[in-house]
Amino acid sequence: MSEIIFEGVTRRFPLPKGGDFLAIDRIDLRIEEREFVAIVGPSGCGKTTLMRMAAGLDFPSDGRVLVGGKEVRGPGPERAVVFQQFALLPWKTVRQNIGFGLMCKGTPKAEAEAAIARNVELMGLTGHEDSFPHQLSGGMQQRVAIARAYVMQPAALLMDEPFGALDAQTRIVMQEELVRLARRNPRTVIFITHAVDEAIYLADRVVVMGRKPGHIIETIDIRPLRDGGGWEAMPIEEVMDTPDFTHMRSRIWKLLKARDQEKPTGQSPARAG
Repeated sequence: MSEIIFEGVTRRFPLPKGGDFLAIDRIDLRIEEREFVAIVGPSGCGKTTLMRMAAGLDFPSDGRVLVGGKEVRGPGPERAVVFQQFALLPWKTVRQNIGFGLMCKGTPKAEAEAAIARNVELMGLTGHEDSFPHQLSGGMQQRVAIARAYVMQPAALLMDEPFGALDAQTRIVMQEELVRLARRNPRTVIFITHAVDEAIYLADRVVVMGRKPGHIIETIDIRPLRDGGGWEAMPIEEVMDTPDFTHMRSRIWKLLKARDQEKPTGQSPARAG
């Protein structure tokens, strides 16, 4: 079981001169097991805060977050986090970075080496096992970071703008790689991004958030468009030129622009399947 549930989650932060700032207001969201959910919204809407609460790096002021039916009270091995900054250990090789969590966990050497080899191949890192991070491109470094997360066999993968530091061309390559990886080795995924196109291309569902305070505007199921349009058999640039994709892009941008304002008092966020 790896479903992620936010139940009435509110987050307040104390202000230096007293009082508090309401960052997130009464979020209800269920992410099913092995479902890929992207969360988009303007800066300051609480996207990363939600992900951090699922990771056990932050906690609700009210409400609760559950993963696999258990309330999150801290980090756990069933949840792996991939950040925008690659956070690799510069003095360790690709192989050593990927296996760092296994070493900390005390995994037997032969088992760890086999797991590292599988993930090196899975992420297209063959031939770079003994390279150091400074010898790799940004895209290759992020492959290492994702492999380091996957090698732990987490039930849930929490990704905070993992491609945000990459150039446009590398970002597209990594999006295609993540789609391939998600289909071959599925996990429950929360994917935080500012990029609407990226969210539509990658996700099963897209959660659109507004701010002041952070709230869900609408949740949109992308699967009917993807499956009906045969997107998985098409290059990403062709997918993004299809009428369904451009319509969805326009729909989400209109939601973001129309609702980039304070949450209406006493109203619940709109929902859609």
